[in-house]
Amino acid sequence: MKMKKFLALLLACVMTLALLAGCGGSGNDAGSTGGGDEGGIPTITWYQVGGGPPANLDSWTEKANAYLEEKIGVHIDMQIVSWGGWGDRRSMVLQTNEPYDIMFTDSGSYTADVAMGAFADLSEYIKETPGITDLIPEDYLNACKIDGKLYGIPAYKDSSMTNFFVWTKEYVDAYAPDVWADVHSLEDATPVVQAIKEGTGEPPMLLNKDGVSCVVGNRYDQLGMAGMAAIGVSYYDNSGKVVCTFEQKDVMDQLKILHQWMNEGLINSDAATASEATGMCGVGISQGWPAAAKGWGDGRGTEVVVSQFGDSVVSNDTIQGSMACISASSAHPQEALKVIELVSTDSKFRDMLYYGEEGVNFQYVEENGEQRVEKLNADWTMAGYTQGTTKTVTPEKGSVPFFEEVDAQNKAAISSVALGFAFDKTPVADKIAACQAIFEEYKGQLQTGTGEPESTVASMMSSMRASGFDDIVAEAQSQLDAFLGK
Repeated sequence: MKMKKFLALLLACVMTLALLAGCGGSGNDAGSTGGGDEGGIPTITWYQVGGGPPANLDSWTEKANAYLEEKIGVHIDMQIVSWGGWGDRRSMVLQTNEPYDIMFTDSGSYTADVAMGAFADLSEYIKETPGITDLIPEDYLNACKIDGKLYGIPAYKDSSMTNFFVWTKEYVDAYAPDVWADVHSLEDATPVVQAIKEGTGEPPMLLNKDGVSCVVGNRYDQLGMAGMAAIGVSYYDNSGKVVCTFEQKDVMDQLKILHQWMNEGLINSDAATASEATGMCGVGISQGWPAAAKGWGDGRGTEVVVSQFGDSVVSNDTIQGSMACISASSAHPQEALKVIELVSTDSKFRDMLYYGEEGVNFQYVEENGEQRVEKLNADWTMAGYTQGTTKTVTPEKGSVPFFEEVDAQNKAAISSVALGFAFDKTPVADKIAACQAIFEEYKGQLQTGTGEPESTVASMMSSMRASGFDDIVAEAQSQLDAFLGK
């Protein structure tokens, strides 16, 4: 009798669980974790990075979904992960096959993620999204292909790399008023920096241990290995020869100038070990475009002026600085790509992503007969550059529209001979990791001017060669030659 009661109770539990499994709640859960449908409307889950979820994310989502449903028949679920937790969260999502539709990625992890089968091949889907292909140059899309297949959509923004000397206006007005605008190299900058030091008594260039990375980056395509800057192909040599960058004269000359600056007290003496540099800043070097001067000045707490450092250059690394990839397991890849397309074509949706909720985070205002944005607070935490093109972003009140500058830089950029080449690091992955660790040991000494360049480079390269550096070069050269048809 007891056994019959037990079996009856067990059967009732099973039936209850079956009923619960069929309830609407499970459908809502699916919608919140990626690829679900809400009343037949696909919900596209998009993993983004920033300062974590903003306080008004729910109300923003309600408004965004109403707009997206009207425009392209989808809803969206934004997962905004903090910068500090991004690497771990991203890895967990990919490794556990957690449901999602779109994910931000960049050159640091893109090739490895494609190799593990994380992302969908978009080569056919993209034919149905002309808003993407009309905007993004074909070469830029090709730069995101691996083995001829397209797995990521690059954000068309400052997709080439242009660096600028960022001068504190007060100091150049006082000590080098007729000179700074014609400064385009470290050599040109030396007398200006010396004049600011003489006038203020302080080191004008404020560096942390990362130093001036563009002494290499402006001259060599690093083939996806910016974390180990000792290898690259010159932007100015179409031979496609893979070299040790720090042993090249053009780089060594720059390192010697930095060392001179350090010896003359033009750079803060703790630069090689400083995680965060503090103090007076008369000049820095930043990547961007001329109108970015306003933001750089706001960050420095004073007005700045800029002069371009070197040429604009474009490579896979610069293009892959921000990409949107679609999950290989997405139930709605075409709809997800339509969301990415809308970023490229629709300013209202683009502004929602970039500025937040209208009436809460920003409002539209008129300035000189044109629509502009006025921020109401700084509470919107999503990183704007990761979302897509800057072409459709409405400029802020009082700012210069910057897309024209960015577009001009992209079109004028010197293209790497290796544009479109994806280095498969698998055969030498352990040796690359070893050399990256060695580079980290020496980076601060080299790129801040602290160490004597020739002896520091010789010591670093001796250690790297003992760890397989020449094998990395040989493997990269072999693959690049095949890509170039040699």
